[in-house]
Amino acid sequence: MEKGLIISVFILTLINITDSLTNSVVTPSLVFYVTEVGGTMEQYGLISSIPFFSMMLMMSFYGVWVDSNGNKYKTPYAASFAFGGLGSILYFLAELLPSGAWAVYTILLGRFITGLGAAGRTLAYSYVATAIPRDQQRTILTILSLSRSIGMLLGPLMNLFVVKIDSSVSIFNYTIPLNPRNSAGLVLAAGELFLFILTSLLLQEPPPKKEKPLTEDAEPTKIGGKELFAAVTHFDLLFPSFIIYQVALPPVAADLFGWTPLEISYLMSIQAIVIFFGMIVAMYASIRGITDFTMIALGNSAFVFGGIATVLWWKRESATILQFIVSIVIVSFAYPLMGPANRSKFTRAVHSRPELEDSIGLLQSFFNQALSIGGFISPNFVAKFVLKDTAAIDSSGDGHELTPWAWYVSVSALVVIVGLLYEEFILGKNELGLMKSEPAEASQDETIPGETTRLLSGKRTSGKRRSSVVEINRTFNRKYEVDRRHSLETAGIPNPVDTAYERELQNQLTQDKQEWEKLLDLDEEMEMTEE
Repeated sequence: MEKGLIISVFILTLINITDSLTNSVVTPSLVFYVTEVGGTMEQYGLISSIPFFSMMLMMSFYGVWVDSNGNKYKTPYAASFAFGGLGSILYFLAELLPSGAWAVYTILLGRFITGLGAAGRTLAYSYVATAIPRDQQRTILTILSLSRSIGMLLGPLMNLFVVKIDSSVSIFNYTIPLNPRNSAGLVLAAGELFLFILTSLLLQEPPPKKEKPLTEDAEPTKIGGKELFAAVTHFDLLFPSFIIYQVALPPVAADLFGWTPLEISYLMSIQAIVIFFGMIVAMYASIRGITDFTMIALGNSAFVFGGIATVLWWKRESATILQFIVSIVIVSFAYPLMGPANRSKFTRAVHSRPELEDSIGLLQSFFNQALSIGGFISPNFVAKFVLKDTAAIDSSGDGHELTPWAWYVSVSALVVIVGLLYEEFILGKNELGLMKSEPAEASQDETIPGETTRLLSGKRTSGKRRSSVVEINRTFNRKYEVDRRHSLETAGIPNPVDTAYERELQNQLTQDKQEWEKLLDLDEEMEMTEE
């Protein structure tokens, strides 16, 4: 890899560390800030969810920008840092406004604008996809994943500094208070300024693209709404809720144990370690060829038990710190196991249907948007229907921190397990190989030469058609890769895992692309000879 690219990877790593470090100051203290300025738990949920909404709106904009400016990244990154800085300043200034609606909605606006900037962090996936050699991309993504975890681990050190802030500054005879709540906005703004300077000076623009998409002579196949719906809602693609353990953690920890943002950041650091360890286990399982069924079933089983533990253990007076941590660790470890397997099953469902080849990128985009939509809806749901306020806990008599709606974590995971079993044994998918199956007979069409018949030397698995030009172009696409990677983020940490099927598919598509390139070169030579 070129020296300039190595420097750029280092810059992307520093962006991740700085970004996760500064955000580890806001997340533990957000609920305290909102309630301090007169906000409610419902408003806390809305403010927690709004960055996901603005990210969903803005992410495609950055991609179009990069595509239209010749794959240049400095200016889009600068814009994302500008949005982040502006949103952080508004977050800080909310303290100056009258308590109630003015202050709360200023925080909301600040977080919305911050989300517009946070959408630009997906540029890292785009940079890796277009600038880094394909055989080195997984290594780079693993480094980026580790850097996010490192930033979250350093969060408590930053919070040690922030919790001691108790001062004020005077500007034009106007005194602005500085406290641990609003100063988090200044920390974020300082981080955005640092990243702007860093990328402007050191980030290297990627070299010009050497690969060109294959020429598509045929009119791509169009699909109807029925086929689109069937692929997007592939039967067992359900994401059990993980967001409750981010939104509910700070207020519940404060009520149960009297924790401040500092103690909460310690727990979030532990959570980051567990998530990264879960990714390592998922990577090992992928190398060992563990089936998607097994990974999804194990992950959802952990969610069933983790959800039960959450409902039963999160109680005043009887809850212990160990019980609280264990319930969070269970789901934090399980979530990274399910992500790659879910995406793999979705990819298999789409690529197995030739009529969907022209919509591969669109369907992957929908799959990715499910993460943002879930991130927008879930915090509101948790804050409104799952969390109890202090008065409700006092009057309940049982001391439960959460309402019965908290059972949705275990119930939704159990539904997925039932769906997996139904698909495996009733529908006869037989992914585990436990059922006897007769060898499929080769169809007559496969013996007749056609456009997918192999004309060049080399080995190909019997019965497999050559991938079409449309399918190859849609898959080897910058936006497709960005959507594919972003769909597996866990608490902002990239998941670099590719399943055995995904690796096999990539290798097959690469081989087919090379064959098509040879055929097209041969066709050009024949045309030149005829002339």
